This record gives sequence, structure tokens and C-alpha cells, in this order.
Amino acid sequence: MSAKRACGNRSQHLLVRAAASAILALACACAPAQAPLPPLHEGSVVVAGPGEFRTDGELVIRDKVVLRNLTLHLHGPVRVAAGATLDIENVHLLVSDPEGAPNGTSGLSCDGPAHIIVRNSTMAPVGSAHPMWGIQGTVEVDGFDTKNSEFHLDHAQARLNKLNIFELEISHQSIVTARDLKLVFFSNHTGDNDQLRFDNIPADRPFTRVLTLGSGARANLTNVQAQFFLLYVHGSSTATLAHMGRVQLALWPECEGWLRLPKGRLGTAAAPAVFPQPNTSTCPFRLTLNDANVDTWDVYATGNARLTFTESQIDELVASAHSSITVLNSTVFADWLSVGNDASMSIEDSTVGALSRAAERPDLATSQIRVSGHGHATFSRVRFDCGIVAQDDAIVDIVRPIKGPAYTRRSGRAVLRTGTQSAAR
Repeated sequence: MSAKRACGNRSQHLLVRAAASAILALACACAPAQAPLPPLHEGSVVVAGPGEFRTDGELVIRDKVVLRNLTLHLHGPVRVAAGATLDIENVHLLVSDPEGAPNGTSGLSCDGPAHIIVRNSTMAPVGSAHPMWGIQGTVEVDGFDTKNSEFHLDHAQARLNKLNIFELEISHQSIVTARDLKLVFFSNHTGDNDQLRFDNIPADRPFTRVLTLGSGARANLTNVQAQFFLLYVHGSSTATLAHMGRVQLALWPECEGWLRLPKGRLGTAAAPAVFPQPNTSTCPFRLTLNDANVDTWDVYATGNARLTFTESQIDELVASAHSSITVLNSTVFADWLSVGNDASMSIEDSTVGALSRAAERPDLATSQIRVSGHGHATFSRVRFDCGIVAQDDAIVDIVRPIKGPAYTRRSGRAVLRTGTQSAAR
């Protein structure tokens, strides 16, 4: 190669590099910078865009805060003081959780009755975040498009219009008027001694209804569409569900016995399905099903519960306090599976986890087993479809797995044992 040609190629190379550097600099200059959200002092504070802002750590709302025409990157929870007002209009919320954090870590909570206003705004998670807003007081929504997010209304007065959200819970004496909602889960908590009946709530089709709900809540719904009706049953409450399009049923047992929690269209008018089945447990709650299409069940065992579940389809499974849970020949999605305090759980001949179903149900992207405190979990002949996190003084035993967990993580003095191997520390 001649020196002239070599010099020509080198000049071309330098020009290309210079052009690439200029393009990169231009791209960086055009990319929106995230400025820290201005301090929210006491009194009325207005933050108006356009622009991109971010928060790191807890954001506390005192007095009145107005956010207008901006994008806000939330890297921590939002806490609204009692009596405060948060007014959001034309705001795009992007919510991030630390890796492996529980759902709702970067959510919103109210210290007491507050005033929440949302107009023409959006909220989306980043990565595996799952924003959850727990709201007391008054709520006004007129156009809020969210992804993989939840509203939980507790002693709230709410007017909701054009809300698109993963879960809307209306409980604890909340009074709601709503129109044009699109939900994945429409949920309600009973009180400790309610007698309830729900009829003809369809799945995936709009309905209009005035509903008397558990725990003293009421809802006047117009053109509302939900994929699931989710009922959380507490204490000795009883509920009858008839001709229901698709339901998920959640139990909070502190009792003893055997339960079978199957999926499918259960019960008829002549032969309703009753849970728990007669003479199988000391559980005081009762569910009577007539043509109810049950998708999955949730179990949140506490106190000194001693329960065995067989041939069941369980979504969330939690053992806390001193409870002891055994699961046999079942499917556990582990949307949230945790063993904490001094509780124990044994799962045998079952499938645990549902990461492979995350495409159809985005909330299952966080499918995980979490064992903490002095909790002890044993998995025998299990096919795993999720990972395991062991913390504190927890013990996890894995015996002859059909398929191993996607990952295992340990911290503190947690112990993980596989088969007859020595404990990993």
C-alpha cells in the first residue's frame, strides 16, 4: 500500500470518527435531562413543565402540591400527609423499584384522609416495578392510564372516570361513583362478619351496577369492564357468588384442617359448591358458589393456622406468625409466596412459580419465593418456575426437585439446603 493511500484512508477514518462524535454529542444534547424535583416546602407548591424530573427516596406531600405538564421519574415511595392535597394534571409518572423489592415499594400511601386529584395523566412501571396506591380521603380521577398498577381505597370518597388500572380495590366504607373503567382485577375486602351476595358480574364485558360490597363499601358503576372479580374473605364472613364470569377468591385463615381449592366453573343452583367443605376444618368463613368460574385462590395464613391444601390452584400464598401450611399435588403461581416470622411451609409434588406466564399476566413477572425471619420452607419433588430469596435466619430445603429454581439468593444467616448436601451459608 502506498504512503499516499495510507494517509488518505487515515484521513477518512478521522473524518468518520469526528462525524460519529458530533452525532453522539447532538444525541446527548437532545436527550431530555432529568432534573431533581424542586423542594416541596410547606404551603402551596406548583411545579409546572414541560420537563423531566426525578425523585430519589421518599417524596412527602404536605399542604398542597400541584404537578402540571411534566414527566416524573419516581425512585421511591410517595407519602401524603393527612389533610394534604396532591393535584396531578398532564403528568407522565415512571415508577422504579430496587431490584428484588416487593410489589408496591415505590407506591403511594396516605397518613390519614387526604385529597388526590389526577387528570389526563399516565403511570407506567420501569422494569419489574408494580406501583400500588393506598388512598384515604377523597379521590377525583378524570383520565388516568396506568400499567401494572393498583388503587386500594380505604375509607375513601371517590369519583373515577376513564381509569385504566390493573387492580381497583373498594373496601372499608369507601363510597365510589365510577364510569368508563378498564380493570384486570376489581376487588373487595369483607369485614369480619359480613353476609354478602354477588350475582352476574361478567368477565371482559362492560357492566353497569350498584353494588353493596364487603366492609361497608358501596359502588355505583357505569360501563365498567373487569377481567376478574377478586373477593378477600375475613373472619367468619359468608358470601354467595352466582353466575360470575371469572373470580379469584382470597382467604385469611387462622384455623385448622384440610381444604381443596380447585379451579373451574363450580356449583349449580341445585348443588352449590361450599368452601370449606363440610367437616374438613375449623375455619369459620363460608363461600357458596353457584355457576362461579373460579380462576385461582389466594391464601394468607396467620396466627396459629394449621392447614393442608390438596389439588388446589393457588395464586398468592403467604404464611406468617406461627402458621404452618402444607400443599400437596397443586399449582402455586407464587405471584407472591412468602414465609415469615416463625411460620413454616411444606410443598410437595407440585408446580411453584409462573414466570413462563408473565406474557399473559404481567404481574407474574415478579413470581418469587421469599423466606424471611425464622421462616422454614421445604420443597419436595417440585417443578419450579421462579426463583428463591432467603433472608435473615430463614431455612429453605429443596428435596429431589423435578426442575430447579430459576435462581437462589441468600442474605443474613439464611440457610439453603439441597437434597442431602450440607447447608450453604
